[in-house]
Amino acid sequence: MRGWVPCVAAACVIAACGGHANAPSVGDSTAIARHQDDSVVAFRTQQAPALADTARRTLTVLLKHPETAFFDSVVVVLPPKEDGRWPAAWVCGRIGGKPGVGGRSTPTPFIYRNAVTAFVLDQNNGQAFAALRARSCDNPGARVLLR
Repeated sequence: MRGWVPCVAAACVIAACGGHANAPSVGDSTAIARHQDDSVVAFRTQQAPALADTARRTLTVLLKHPETAFFDSVVVVLPPKEDGRWPAAWVCGRIGGKPGVGGRSTPTPFIYRNAVTAFVLDQNNGQAFAALRARSCDNPGARVLLR
C-alpha cells in the first residue's frame, strides 16, 4: 500500500500543474511575435547595404557607359507585412550617367527588388511605376532600413 501513495501524489501534482506550465499566455504570444518581427527586421537591416550594392551593380548595365553611373536618393525599405509575412526589402533611388538611362540627361527613378526584378520610370509606365512606388518605397507603413 505504501508504494502507490507517492505515485498518486505525483499524479495529482502533475494533473494540477502540467497543462498550464507550457501553455503561453496571450501576453507571451504577443511578445514572441514581436521578437520574431524584430529579428526579421534586424536581419534585413544587416543585409541592406549588400542589397543596395547589388542594386547599384545590376542597374549600371542600363547605361551606355556604366563607368559614369551615379546614384542618389538611394534608400532600402522593408514594406509592411502582407498576410502575416514580411515581403522582401526594396531599393529605391535614382540612377544617372553619361548618357543616362535611355539617353536622358537627368537621373532616372528606379525600384529594385532583386537581380531579375527592377523597374525604371519611363514615358510609358508612369502610372504603374507610381503605384508600385506607393506600395513599396513610399508606403507609410514601410520601415527604412538604410538611407
